[in-house]
Amino acid sequence: MDIPDSPPPAHHANDSATAFQNPWEVQSLLASKQVLYQFPLALAKRVEEERHRMKQVKVVQPDFGRDTNDEGVIKATWVGHAGFLVQMPKLGSLEPVRILFDPMWSDRASFNQYTGPKRRLQPPCKLEDLPDFQFVVTSHNHYDHLDWPTIDKIYKMKGENVTFLAPLGHEAWFRSCGIPSDQIIELDWHDSIDLRIDERHAPMKFVCTPAQHGSGRHLFDQRASLWSSWVVKQENDGTVASVYHAGDTGYMTQTGPCPAFAEIGERYGPFDLAMIPIWRGGSLAWISSLGLRLASTELLDGLHASPQHAIALHKDIRSRHSLGMHFATFAGSDAEALEPVAELIAEKEKIDTDVGDWMDEGGFGVIDVGHTAVVPVSSGDSGGVKEVKEK
Repeated sequence: MDIPDSPPPAHHANDSATAFQNPWEVQSLLASKQVLYQFPLALAKRVEEERHRMKQVKVVQPDFGRDTNDEGVIKATWVGHAGFLVQMPKLGSLEPVRILFDPMWSDRASFNQYTGPKRRLQPPCKLEDLPDFQFVVTSHNHYDHLDWPTIDKIYKMKGENVTFLAPLGHEAWFRSCGIPSDQIIELDWHDSIDLRIDERHAPMKFVCTPAQHGSGRHLFDQRASLWSSWVVKQENDGTVASVYHAGDTGYMTQTGPCPAFAEIGERYGPFDLAMIPIWRGGSLAWISSLGLRLASTELLDGLHASPQHAIALHKDIRSRHSLGMHFATFAGSDAEALEPVAELIAEKEKIDTDVGDWMDEGGFGVIDVGHTAVVPVSSGDSGGVKEVKEK
């Protein structure tokens, strides 16, 4: 008797892994009550910087934490938008492993450099000025996360000395950049792989984890490739250094918080460091450029986490230290760049929210583009965090 094939996972929209979906009831734009009962646009907020004890995020010259010890710490340098260069702890005589998440160096997040969302904040350095890195990790194929000129330049710079990781459905795109298949790794949600680039570097574990979002670079490839978040772990004598990059994601479903994040926290947490989006990026930057704002985040809560929801996600995944991302770089105005930071601070100041700044145990905050956050790998205590001085 023939044994029937098992059904595809719930996030697969067909049997051939060429179409994908969020397996939860994500609130659609048309389902939002705001569309029916409230005009979606309002005048931009005037953010009082002194009241929120904050300043505008700026670009600083990176030093990548070179003046601090590499052992027992994770170093994360924000290179703009959702891009981070993460250095895992140095182990003995081995060189530290570095991972570049969602690199985006182009001036516009678009299929060309004449139209589309334009950068407000430039990259902190040239690609050539980054410390040596071994892995490039992509969360999904939207233009502000997967940039052809950036990937093309990385491959031309590093040749066979770099490995690209992405969710299902991306291999053909990377091959079109001239990258050989043996340097491209595709994973499905909850798939993992152990990789060691060479004998000079420690082995790493990469886990492709869920996100609530979408994909597509034009009208006819919507959700034809998978979107994801990522977990990276490095083990040494029973101590595990753990990192989480959320990619681009919403948090709310029609029935409440997306259950994927609590599951990620349970299966893979806690995390020493997490990078979590706190804004919608640049897709609607034109609204703020006109002096307007969305009256509510309800329209986009299914696809983009608000600062309030980012804090909830931070708690769900059990992060010890979290950095906000996906804001300011492609903002349409100074007001839009400040608003998510002000909302993050305001949410943390609520009586029932015990979340400090990113360097505090259990904290969540933001850094300048080019700044390096240094966090210790958990050793069972709640030791302090080193902050690298800006040049």
